[in-house]
Amino acid sequence: MKLLFELQTLEFEKTIQPDAETRIGELRAVIPGPILAHYDRLADKGKKGVAVLRRQTCSGCHMRVPLAVVMNLKRGDDVCLCDHCRRYLYLREDAPAVDPAAPALQAS
Repeated sequence: MKLLFELQTLEFEKTIQPDAETRIGELRAVIPGPILAHYDRLADKGKKGVAVLRRQTCSGCHMRVPLAVVMNLKRGDDVCLCDHCRRYLYLREDAPAVDPAAPALQAS
């Protein structure tokens, strides 16, 4: 997801960096085809294909994501899509994944 997020950043940037085209080509070569195809379908519609997950909320549609999805992203086992907007979810290492103000589940 980190590579796909970097690709999106380069492609949606207002100012093009001198070496951006080369880097875009490199990223497109290593990202798996099915993931890239889904990303491109969203981009063709003018939408970003990757949304950052912040405090258990998709930054693309601002809907809350199930905790199980957050845990999958933290483990890094698989790619996850938002159930609402169908964007790939990206969890940054420096951002909290779960809202600390959310009520905690109590064991009974």
